[in-house]
Amino acid sequence: MRYAVTLLTVLLLFSTGCDTGLGPPDAPSGFSGVIRFKHWPPADSVWELRIVAFPSYPSDSASILLDLAQRLVSVYPQIGQPNLLSDTTQKVLFADSIRYSFTSEGTTLDVGVYNYVAFAWRPTANLFDWRPAGVYSTGPGQFDPAPVRVLLHKNVTGINIDVDFSNPPPKPWR
Repeated sequence: MRYAVTLLTVLLLFSTGCDTGLGPPDAPSGFSGVIRFKHWPPADSVWELRIVAFPSYPSDSASILLDLAQRLVSVYPQIGQPNLLSDTTQKVLFADSIRYSFTSEGTTLDVGVYNYVAFAWRPTANLFDWRPAGVYSTGPGQFDPAPVRVLLHKNVTGINIDVDFSNPPPKPWR
């Protein structure tokens, strides 16, 4: 009888396996949050909106272009895809806030630390005229970038960015 109980216990332990508490091994890595907007410019001054994640603090525009070409900088939505203004699930232009999820699916976002995560705005038709409109920072109204650590198969939440188009953060490059 004891043998039968032991055998049944062992079979039950092996048959239950793991539940989805650990998550699927191929879940995307990334981060998400809310972007809150203030003082929108006129609609003809908003050509594109994207989120960019830099592993290191960008120091000049030439290095940004080089890092983009080498796919060291991650962009959401990816360049070549419709930007955040094209999002059909939420009306972005003149919204008070939007939710976003920047994951490794369809982007170059990888596991690691991103020391400068910004909400980028292109106010003109010039493809090279990009400006930071907000930055993930140490606190509301701050311009000190805070690092974002992207973990393997995890979505880091609470990466909120405040955007004030009339008081944007300084460009980290010249």
